[in-house]
Amino acid sequence: MARKKSRRINSYSKPKVVKQEVKFPYKRVRIDWIDIITEGGWGTVKEFTDMKLATPVSEGWLYEKNECVVKIFASYDKDEEGLVFGERTVIPLSCVKKMRKLN
Repeated sequence: MARKKSRRINSYSKPKVVKQEVKFPYKRVRIDWIDIITEGGWGTVKEFTDMKLATPVSEGWLYEKNECVVKIFASYDKDEEGLVFGERTVIPLSCVKKMRKLN
C-alpha cells in the first residue's frame, strides 16, 4: 500500500505593522529600594538573626510619583484606545532609597 504524501500548509501570516506616532511623555528611571523577605520553613537562631531586607533595583518608565507611591512600567503597546502598559510595578515611596533618571 502506497503512503500518501503529507501536505504541509503554511499557516503563518506576517502581522500587519502599523507605525503610528505615539505621544510618549514618560522618562526612564532606575529605582533602588528595600523590600521584605519572607522565608518558609524552620531556621536556626543564627539564620534568623542574619536575615536582611532585600535591596532590589528596578528600571522602567516612570508613570507616576506622588506622596505615597512610585509607579513604573517596563513595556507598552498602543491599541485603539491608546497606550497599554505591561510589567507594571508599584513601590511604596517609603521603601525607595534612591531614584535617578536614565538616558
